[in-house]
Amino acid sequence: MGGTKRRPYGSTAKTGQMVLAALGVVKVATAEQIRQLMCPGTASAQTVHNGCLDLGRDGLVESLGSAGRTNTNGNLVSEKLWNLTGPGLEAAAAVLDRPVREMGGTARGAARSGAKHAVKVTDALAAFLQTPLPPEPTRPVPRKQPQAAATAPSSAPTGNAPPLSPRPPRNARRAWGRSAPGRRRLCSRSPARSPPRARTAPAPTRSSPPRKGGCR
Repeated sequence: MGGTKRRPYGSTAKTGQMVLAALGVVKVATAEQIRQLMCPGTASAQTVHNGCLDLGRDGLVESLGSAGRTNTNGNLVSEKLWNLTGPGLEAAAAVLDRPVREMGGTARGAARSGAKHAVKVTDALAAFLQTPLPPEPTRPVPRKQPQAAATAPSSAPTGNAPPLSPRPPRNARRAWGRSAPGRRRLCSRSPARSPPRARTAPAPTRSSPPRKGGCR
C-alpha cells in the first residue's frame, strides 16, 4: 500500500485508532501483541507495525526498548516495544472515551527495561481473547457390559427332605436340664419357686400328773 505525506508508511486512520486503544489499555506491547488483541484475523503484524511507525512520526507513540519471543519456527527474535507518549495518552483517552486522569501513565520506564512482566500479562490477555477453536471429535470408548446379578439360592426344600423348622429368635434363651436318665425337660431361665410352707407349732404333749405319795 502506498503512503501519503501525512502517513508515509501507508497506515489508515482505523489502524491508528486500534494501536492507540490497545496501548491505552496494556501500556506496553509489541506489534504482534497488538495484532493479536485488535485484529487477530490478519495474517501478519506488518499492518500494525506500519501504524506504529506513522503514529511515531506524529509523536503519539515511541519505542524505547525491545522484547524477545520465539516465533513459529522455534527461533528467538527481538521485537520493538511500543508505548504512548504524553500527547498519545490524551489521544488514546479520546479513542477509549475515558477521562485522561483515569488513563494512568505512559510506562516509559517499563519499556526501557524490556517490560518482561507486562509482556507476559499481555500474552495472557491475548490468549483469552482469541477465538476458541471447535472441539476436536472424540473417539468413542467401548463400555463393559454389566454382569448379570447372581441369583440367590432358593431356600425351599427339594426332593424328599423334610422342611426345616423355623429358628427360634435370638433373644429367647432357654436352659436345658435333665429330669430323668435319657430325658430332657425344658425349664425357663428363672423357674418360679413354690411359696414357703407355713410352719405349724408342734402339738403339746400330755404329761401324766404326778402321783401322790411320792414314788413307789
